Amino acid sequence: MIAMNHRQIPWKMRWLLVVGLILVTGCGRESLDGTYGRRRGSPGATSVNGTAVLSEMFRQAGCTVVSRRFLSPRIHNHDVIVWAPDDFQPPDDEPRRFLEDWLFREPGRTLVYIGRDYDAEIAYWEAVLDMATADQRVEVLRRLAQARAAHSARRATMPDGERTAWFTVLRDAASDPGDASAWTGTWTQDDRLQASKLSPEIVGRLEPPPPDGAGGGNDYRSEVLLQGPPGILAYRLIPARQPGSQILVMTNGSFLLNLPLMEEEHRRLAARLIVDCGAPAKVVFFESGPDGAFVFQQEPGSRHPTGLEAFTVWPLGGILWQFLALGVLYLFARLAIFGRPQQLPPESTSDFGRHVHALGELLAATGQADQARRQLALFHDRVKHEPRTEPP
Repeated sequence: MIAMNHRQIPWKMRWLLVVGLILVTGCGRESLDGTYGRRRGSPGATSVNGTAVLSEMFRQAGCTVVSRRFLSPRIHNHDVIVWAPDDFQPPDDEPRRFLEDWLFREPGRTLVYIGRDYDAEIAYWEAVLDMATADQRVEVLRRLAQARAAHSARRATMPDGERTAWFTVLRDAASDPGDASAWTGTWTQDDRLQASKLSPEIVGRLEPPPPDGAGGGNDYRSEVLLQGPPGILAYRLIPARQPGSQILVMTNGSFLLNLPLMEEEHRRLAARLIVDCGAPAKVVFFESGPDGAFVFQQEPGSRHPTGLEAFTVWPLGGILWQFLALGVLYLFARLAIFGRPQQLPPESTSDFGRHVHALGELLAATGQADQARRQLALFHDRVKHEPRTEPP
């Protein structure tokens, strides 16, 4: 068992119950953070449905913990993936194949999959209801009804009887809770766990795949880790292709999310999960939303778009290359010719010959030869006092 003080964490979350009473006694506009499956950020870190407490337990066990919002090649640098998807649908083929490829590459890897069929907001308002005064009960009951209605609406998308490589989804198959001490499985063999104090919630179930698997060399051998009268809460899948790795499937997060981990026995159960993950290890919390898991074959941001990609697309690329060539020719024609600077000779302001030359250019520009001759004759007659002669 992990060497950690199980009483260190709960006080960090108990203040949420007090916050709930503050919410219902205020103006009524504040809302409880119910963001699902996040360990960091705002909202998320202090959510009753978050994974901050579980990640802190991993960290106390000596693990390095990070978060990722998508699957990419960087995931291959980690030993453990904890996936609590905010999605009632089973994983699509693309993320499942990506995770199996990661799982089969090396021995000693663990994927923890936490089913979505649990909402700690409902349990939260039920707990607040027990502490509420008569004046507060109406508001608490209203918020409890809202939480139940919202969860039921989202849960309606959960399939029933759908079979995947990792489990079969049974939406409303949980039986009567029965005797709380009747929990069985590998984890109950730990003397530090008291099965009678376990209070997980099971409505829908994730059943292990049959022994024959789905074929194709990806068969799994299953081992029940925790099972009670309501059904299987946790089991292990060992792939035939890589017996040294494993998938730990949790039917839901009723003992792993922030609010449930206020219970000491749930923390002991979570600590046993961390032991089975092979701590210390490099752990990544994969956080996917209702739209499913996003998979990138190349690390996002490693190639920033520059717009030059258009030159590689036919026929647009051929047209753009021609416009580029014409643009270069235009620039060469219009731009100034640069070279080594030269010192120009100074202009003389006392050179009368420059005046004569400029006047001749002006007369030539008029295009009137007769007028030019008359002006020249007038110059000889009045300025130089020479006899008038007709220019040739």
